[in-house]
Amino acid sequence: MTVTEKNTIIEMLTPMLELDGIELVDVEAHRQTLRLLIHKPEGLSVVDCQAVNHVVRPILEVHEQLAGYTQLEVASPGIDRPLQTARDFQRNCGRTVQIEVASESENGQERPLRGVIVEVHPERVILAQAGGENISVQISQIRKAHIHLKW
Repeated sequence: MTVTEKNTIIEMLTPMLELDGIELVDVEAHRQTLRLLIHKPEGLSVVDCQAVNHVVRPILEVHEQLAGYTQLEVASPGIDRPLQTARDFQRNCGRTVQIEVASESENGQERPLRGVIVEVHPERVILAQAGGENISVQISQIRKAHIHLKW
């Protein structure tokens, strides 16, 4: 699946799902399977996943761009979901995250950061680090980000 195809699917399905208070977090494709990862602020249930499946399946069957997908999976992205957008960071404000930032150096090494999300802006996120220092990170420079899980 190309980025353009993914964005088209997201733009097509997002308004319908938002009517039911469901956020489309990500879209994945594996061979003939289209996987929708969804989020609901008060938590997802099996009934929510079934409802999304019921809404999306007819579109999958008739829309020519989606006709190649014969299987549809609807699921939560899980606790270790990647954080990719300002909305993802906003939803996790107050939580500790691990972020790999693209380096501006010639060797291309990624710089790992860990901190608590204290502010989120459309283009950047502010992290409070352990030493008490706040650091601003451009979302566009983030290679990987996820919630830091303590086991």
